Amino acid sequence: MKTSHAVPGRPGQPNLFRRNLPERVRVRLDMPLPRLEPEVAAANERAALRSPPVNWRKLTAQDLRDFLLAYCACFVALQAFLA
Repeated sequence: MKTSHAVPGRPGQPNLFRRNLPERVRVRLDMPLPRLEPEVAAANERAALRSPPVNWRKLTAQDLRDFLLAYCACFVALQAFLA
């Protein structure tokens, strides 16, 4: 018997859940996953590796205030916890 799927249990022992599935479902479990077009796969790889560029000149005073507020809140919370 061929055990190609990683399932819990002893190696070589058939999986009871899979054995009780209807034949139409078991056939779909052994089908290969669909492949993406090369252009789509390349675009997905580029999008996963690249983050949007940050223009440091567009940071506003509100951004600075929000950062300082969060920083000070974390600092005060840490000091209160350690005290």
